[in-house]
Amino acid sequence: MHTRPPEVTLSDAAAAEAAPQRWRVMVVRAEPGAEDALRKAIPGAPAAPAPLGLPLVTRVTADAEAARHTAEKLRALGAVVVILVEPVEASSAFCAWHSGRMAGRRCVRCGVPVCTTCRDAAGGEEVCPPCWARHRGPKRRVRQRQLFVLFLFVVFLYEVWRGIEADRAATSPHGPVRVALYQFAPEGQRWSPLVRHLNDRGDPQPGAPLDRLRDIATWFNGERARYGGPEGYLHLEMRSPLAGLPTLPPPYMDSDPIWMGPWRALQTSRALRAAVVARGEDPDAAAVRLYVIYGPQDGDLASHSRGSARGRIAVSYIDVAEQNPGYAALTVAHELAHTLGALDLYDDNSLAKHPEGFVEPWADPLYPQRWAELMAVDRPVGPGVELEPRSLDELRVGHQTAADMGWISVGEARRFYSPASVGPLDRLPPRPPPAEPIPAEPIPAEANPAEATEVNEAKDPSEADPAEAIPPAP
Repeated sequence: MHTRPPEVTLSDAAAAEAAPQRWRVMVVRAEPGAEDALRKAIPGAPAAPAPLGLPLVTRVTADAEAARHTAEKLRALGAVVVILVEPVEASSAFCAWHSGRMAGRRCVRCGVPVCTTCRDAAGGEEVCPPCWARHRGPKRRVRQRQLFVLFLFVVFLYEVWRGIEADRAATSPHGPVRVALYQFAPEGQRWSPLVRHLNDRGDPQPGAPLDRLRDIATWFNGERARYGGPEGYLHLEMRSPLAGLPTLPPPYMDSDPIWMGPWRALQTSRALRAAVVARGEDPDAAAVRLYVIYGPQDGDLASHSRGSARGRIAVSYIDVAEQNPGYAALTVAHELAHTLGALDLYDDNSLAKHPEGFVEPWADPLYPQRWAELMAVDRPVGPGVELEPRSLDELRVGHQTAADMGWISVGEARRFYSPASVGPLDRLPPRPPPAEPIPAEPIPAEANPAEATEVNEAKDPSEADPAEAIPPAP
């Protein structure tokens, strides 16, 4: 059932005409070529090349005649104009903040009429300007906090990058590399015979073995020069042994969980750093930090030594009763090479890997080797037989270790480990064996071998007997 609309009587129309009214002059569109003239005639019109933003209310007045006069002037300039009338007391059809726009929606927050310009200013949300300003405040603060956090993250990445670049420069293969060596000895054994010999700072005698800690720099610089490096590649700054051992966590064992390795390394690094700082030293002054800890015999004490290129830190454990000071110096040099990027070159049986763990991998005969490789530690003298070096003179830096530390390129190391006797064809996969020939059918025993040979041989037609070519008479 439809509801009948209310009838508008003459009295209602008269009352509407008697109520206060206002007229709006709206430019709907402009004819081609008329925009420049309209920009000059319409107050506050945007300058070219910005669009006029049509439709646009150009005047609101309570004088109907004035509204008609304005409309005629705009039409004369080439505009399509309409005059809208509305009661003054009634709710306006136009936006309160953009008088030239009709308010076809309501604010979702407060309910006041809004136009499309309000919606565009609110990022597509139908919100009036006051509500948008109140809502934008917290939202803007959230975005500001996000931008601030992003800025801090970028600064953090920059500082990390700068630290990495500084570390690379401090440990450049072109030098100089500054190394600080700190020593800790048990109470009462600070100057035991081994510690005293390793810390001897006298001038080396001609022909004397390189088996002191200060000889490590001399030996490293000699090896770097052998690979074409500069003089003075490594500077070793030794500190006198400190009495008393720092409190360290137990060494990481192979049976421990894998996650415990980094945690133990962090604990050890912090404990050693605190012990050095407590004695007035600055461990961060050098690019590489070596810690030598002397202790009593406890199995293979040197096997607990560790070195890492990540923190540029190495810890070497040395038995105070060690009778071979050259092996103690070798242990420190080995861990120092770890901090510069070198990797171990011995297998699970602690034997040098071939060819990388051999200084002369293509010598003929292969054994005995004249030198031990730094990262393989011992000198191979026979299959499965190695000797412990007694001096750094018996050591050399192999090509693989030199490549790991950046002294030479990886390609140069690979070429060294590919002897000239091994050609490109030798590197191809082996060919499959040829197929076995199919055996011929056996000749019957009763057949004459001579006749069989004549039958199997092919005859030349030119050599055939003419008599044989004549067919027999019928």
